[in-house]
Amino acid sequence: MSIAAVMDEPRLEISEAVGVQPRHTFRLRPIMRQGTASSIPQAWERFDAITDARAAAKSMYHDDRVLRVFIVIDECPPQFVEWVDR
Repeated sequence: MSIAAVMDEPRLEISEAVGVQPRHTFRLRPIMRQGTASSIPQAWERFDAITDARAAAKSMYHDDRVLRVFIVIDECPPQFVEWVDR
């Protein structure tokens, strides 16, 4: 096969490629009054839906050491999503 034949092959446009939507997983980042959040199980979990992350953040507020909680997208570097209020 010649180079000219390879160059003439039809190519897929980017818009015709498989439409993969990026899926984000979310993590919770608590701001602590004292100590670290390593003893709080929700700080270690990854959430597929933002609603699940919000519900877990609400339950984190039962620990009196937690001052504030925010949600980030679990990638490198983490991207801020939102603060979750009590």
